[in-house]
Amino acid sequence: MTWAQRRTLVIVIVIVAVVVIFWAVPRWSFLSGPAISWNSELVLDLSGPIVEQEPPDISNFFLGARPLVMHEIDDAIDQARDDSHIRGLVVRIAPMDTGWAKLEEIHQHLLDFRSSGKPSICYLGYDGEENEEYYVATGCDQIWLTPTNTLDIRGMMAEATFLRGTLDKLHVVPNFLHIAEFKTATNEFTEKKFTPAHREEVTALLNDLYSQYLDEVSSARNISRARFAALVQAGPFLSQDAIQNKLVDRLGYWDQIEDYFRRRTGSWNPTGFAQYRQNLSDGSGPRIAMIYASGEIASGASQYSASGGEIMGGDSVAADIRRARTDSSIRAIVLRVDSPGGSSIASEVIRREVQLTRRVKPVVVSMSDLAASGGYWISMSADKIVADPDTITASIGVLSGKMNIAGLYQLLGVSTDYVTTGGDNALLYSDQQNFSPAQQQTVQKMLNDVYANFTEGVASGRHLPIATVDQIAKGRVWSGERAKELGLVDELGDTDRAIEVAKQLAHIPTSESVELVRMPRPQSFFDFLLSRAQGDVRASQTVYGSSQLLLQRISEMVRSEPVRVQMPFTLTIR
Repeated sequence: MTWAQRRTLVIVIVIVAVVVIFWAVPRWSFLSGPAISWNSELVLDLSGPIVEQEPPDISNFFLGARPLVMHEIDDAIDQARDDSHIRGLVVRIAPMDTGWAKLEEIHQHLLDFRSSGKPSICYLGYDGEENEEYYVATGCDQIWLTPTNTLDIRGMMAEATFLRGTLDKLHVVPNFLHIAEFKTATNEFTEKKFTPAHREEVTALLNDLYSQYLDEVSSARNISRARFAALVQAGPFLSQDAIQNKLVDRLGYWDQIEDYFRRRTGSWNPTGFAQYRQNLSDGSGPRIAMIYASGEIASGASQYSASGGEIMGGDSVAADIRRARTDSSIRAIVLRVDSPGGSSIASEVIRREVQLTRRVKPVVVSMSDLAASGGYWISMSADKIVADPDTITASIGVLSGKMNIAGLYQLLGVSTDYVTTGGDNALLYSDQQNFSPAQQQTVQKMLNDVYANFTEGVASGRHLPIATVDQIAKGRVWSGERAKELGLVDELGDTDRAIEVAKQLAHIPTSESVELVRMPRPQSFFDFLLSRAQGDVRASQTVYGSSQLLLQRISEMVRSEPVRVQMPFTLTIR
């Protein structure tokens, strides 16, 4: 038996043993909470990132640690609203790390919960709670703040990081081309501050988001918009000032929330979200496929990076759409997009399946936090596009390039050598030299072709004149609200609204419930271990984030696919 065969045998034995142990203890009963009883309060903890679909992770099975999943939060709030077992809702809000579109969706579902007449309390009892956390909290009919806490609401800022100065110190030369002036994805490498176009689009995004924030919070708190705008400009607030200005309803601790329910209902009987979500259902009736398209877009199969981020594989998402198209029991498809873009080729593979499918059954796109560049490319051929007002979308542009790291190698004493055949373009994407003038013309020709395909696809899919698309494209991102005005999306709304639109197009009565068929199906523990054993997880590819090491970022740009439709910048809004 060879070493490789022995290794495979050991892996198989370990997988089988773990799976047997996992299923031998029924449902990890020692980790689960008590069954839901009558007269319970649902306690929902919101903190950290929120994902569209659950990633595979060993900790999910051994420790119960898993990220918050968007549809589970919405479904739990909605079910608790109508659940006779639940008599109240408490939401503990810690610092959150997610986009504004997801926050808006949670905020709206909390507002809907109020119609039940059951009490809902959002509890702000943690450090670092700012505009985002307060925005969500205003969905509850009561906001409680710990007496020693500060309500840290204030004017918003949008911040981008630029690495050109660091690259200069490392003797790394960024060598990029893009279409058009607002396609600023590589500005963090090529610039040291905002260019005029970069500043213009960031300012417009921030103003749209800030306006939405003022509108929705002032409405939820029943104060005038002008009054709330003045308060935001005066913030942050000490706890007593927050009470005096009616920004919160009560100062109190967690034990006092328990006492509140005891006085109101006679007991305190909390049910945790982890337990409650086990009772969630995807409904019944006519079937609608909910296909998740999350993460940076790459060719091949969907994967998870070493840093835990999602990689949207063109082949995987296309296969899910194809599977839903050929399933006669599925009446319509909702494609849930949360992506900054990526490979133009992989994006086109997905778009083609959308185009083929809409000839057979309706396809509705539901945009989450991001549906930019490649994320918009895969959306543009759908029957209808529904975006959140705070979605970052469009970015109809294209880029290509490389990092020349020859200077860094020289600094480190590293040397390379090469032989070529077939002409100068064999070195086109070599990381040891800049583009020659002739090579630059070659790359520009490729960019022009991809950009023409992109804009023509937008014109065809959105029924817009090509001249109009040329004016609103140029690589610029727009908020969902502005994209609706420009004709790039059809409606504003959340996932529920996208499902309603899909029902209408599929001629399913509005009053009739539907079953959601979620794709791809969540990976089981066995699937996860098997993919690890087969080496399916990309250990070297990572998703952009503020904590990435610079050399990882350089490495990504060197190895990335040549022509990309990528969101124009990495931006933090708070």
